[in-house]
Amino acid sequence: MYEYNDKELGKIIVKPNIRAKRIIARRKAEHILLTVPSGFKLKRLPSVLDEMRPRLIKINPAKSQLITEDSVIETFSFTARLSRTHLVDNVKIRLKNGDLTVFIPLHFDLESDDSQHIVKEMIKHAMRHEAKRVLPQKTLAFAKKFKLQVSDVKINKSVSRWGSCSRKKSINFSLFLMLLPEKYIDYVVLHELAHTVELNHSEKFWKLLSEFCGEDARKLSKEVKENTPEVYSLLAPSS
Repeated sequence: MYEYNDKELGKIIVKPNIRAKRIIARRKAEHILLTVPSGFKLKRLPSVLDEMRPRLIKINPAKSQLITEDSVIETFSFTARLSRTHLVDNVKIRLKNGDLTVFIPLHFDLESDDSQHIVKEMIKHAMRHEAKRVLPQKTLAFAKKFKLQVSDVKINKSVSRWGSCSRKKSINFSLFLMLLPEKYIDYVVLHELAHTVELNHSEKFWKLLSEFCGEDARKLSKEVKENTPEVYSLLAPSS
């Protein structure tokens, strides 16, 4: 990561990403984040900024999204709602029959940054619980079906990828995967299982994954990227 200061645009944070194929600009509260391909030469930055300047000036800071008492947050295994009540002094949650209720005290200032953080962390706590219940079970069931070996299945809070697989056949899934529809969750699980056979993204990998999915895996991959739900940006920390 590299920091650059421009007289007109202010602070610029340059972040290389091996997956980036082009330069992507996003306005944050106090800086502009430029995600660039890993081979990007920093000496190109002044000329790139001059080229992008008219567009960068027009980019407005992303508005902070708030969870309100009217919010209905859908995940794969539960629906979350807030309930203001005199029965609690601190924020508490109850997960029952696919409904997550976040109980908040009467005096709770829901619009403050601290309060938003608390509520979001409570919902993510429930998501992690459900991810640990659902994802290993799905992974082992698919592994058995396709006669694959898996050494371990873990849950993390990654916002840069849905899942990963090591050479030792240990698979990690982001808890945010629980925000996707089941079809796409299954795709990600099968994607990582295919990596237990083919560690790269070669033609062999995509052919194998398509066999697992029963349809064009590249098409599914594109669908996942294009259909990330809005609630993801509400709960996932910005990078």
